[in-house]
Amino acid sequence: MVFWIMNKQLKADLGLLSITVFWGSTFIISKLTLLEIPLLLFLVMRLGLAALMIDLIALKQWRHLNTKIISHGFILGSLLYASYFFQMWGIQYTSASNAGFITGLSVVMVPVFGFFLDGSKPSLTVTIGIILAVTGLFLLTGADLFSWNGGDLLVLICAVTVAFHILYTGKFAPQHNVLLLTAVQLSTVALLAASALMFYDFSATEISGKAYRAVIYLAAFGTVYPYLMQTQMQKFTTTTRTALIFSMEPVFSALFAYLVAKEMLSLSGWLGGALIVLGMIFSELPLQKIGVFNKRQT
Repeated sequence: MVFWIMNKQLKADLGLLSITVFWGSTFIISKLTLLEIPLLLFLVMRLGLAALMIDLIALKQWRHLNTKIISHGFILGSLLYASYFFQMWGIQYTSASNAGFITGLSVVMVPVFGFFLDGSKPSLTVTIGIILAVTGLFLLTGADLFSWNGGDLLVLICAVTVAFHILYTGKFAPQHNVLLLTAVQLSTVALLAASALMFYDFSATEISGKAYRAVIYLAAFGTVYPYLMQTQMQKFTTTTRTALIFSMEPVFSALFAYLVAKEMLSLSGWLGGALIVLGMIFSELPLQKIGVFNKRQT
């Protein structure tokens, strides 16, 4: 029975890892698409199309919708929108490297917030994995932590919302139909993003077929698949492990940036990526067999 549960957790972790592969591919695609589409319009197109996709996928499930799913989906959607909003706002005033590292600090925030929320603690292997991952993030992004500004603080708020989104997904996902919870969540994000669109005029924007195809890819594989998979897989793994696995995103971002745009990593960048991978692998080591673990985990 224990092996069966552990096997389910491993499968869940691999499912979450697949999310970081797709998220990693979206960075360079988004960067190129934003050369053609204004940022706010781009977000509304991506999130609106994603909401439409998941709403159609969940079409036969809507009869099971209830107020609890709506309220929990709204909370998750609001946290997700806040993460987009504060990262988008902050990145205008800080470097991409600082933004990447600070957002990645959610891997530390999840177990800290989890401890204060329910007293749970990460295992020894996960704790060591977090230390390795944060060190790796610092080296990979080349962040400058000695010159903080307002943009860095805004991105820090983004990291906080990301951490709470992971925590509350772990709390709400086991209670509800995954399709409906994800549909309400993404619909909330799309509506909040669209509400800001009324203040801007994008009528003169010309969008190519290539950009439209990019938006479709980003909606399907950068939004619908990741959040549907996250909601499903967090039923079978811990919130801290989820955050640690998500720290792999910049590793895949760097890989796709090299494959698509030939962007090169420095030696410290490669070392940082290796430490993140090592941290994730270390967190999966079965030290439970020799008794080195905490009974309660986040």
